[in-house]
Amino acid sequence: MEMLFCSTVVGLPFLIPPMLFTGELFKAWTSCSQHLYVYGVLVFEAMATFIGQVSVLSLIAIFGAANTAMITTARKAVTLLLSYLIFTKPLTEQHATGLLLIAMGITMKIFLDDRSNKKALNSSPIASIPKPSEDKELMAQSDYAGEHEERRPLV
Repeated sequence: MEMLFCSTVVGLPFLIPPMLFTGELFKAWTSCSQHLYVYGVLVFEAMATFIGQVSVLSLIAIFGAANTAMITTARKAVTLLLSYLIFTKPLTEQHATGLLLIAMGITMKIFLDDRSNKKALNSSPIASIPKPSEDKELMAQSDYAGEHEERRPLV
């Protein structure tokens, strides 16, 4: 939550002066006062943006940045694919190539992660098994030391 607030507060000084200098802020204010429904649309859009940002930050906290990037990229690809199914627009060669590259990248990431996990398991299974007393100590240390802080949800 603090990150969302800070990013907004930091960006605001960069946006307000140019809007004042060009006069866009006053034009927008006048237009909004003439069309009152715009305020409702702005509130709805702000809430949807907040929910989206919290969702992405929660995904980062739970699954890590690399997996979140894959999820958001796959979401864009699925949205693109659904747009071809729902709306009758032609699938160009460039679109097909892009979708193929996205699918190949996600497949390679899954394959490489699976392969590295198998190597880690086969390297030394007996040496990596902690004793019961060590296991409790490691769990206590990891909870307080923030070792698994990346995996905790934000909300």
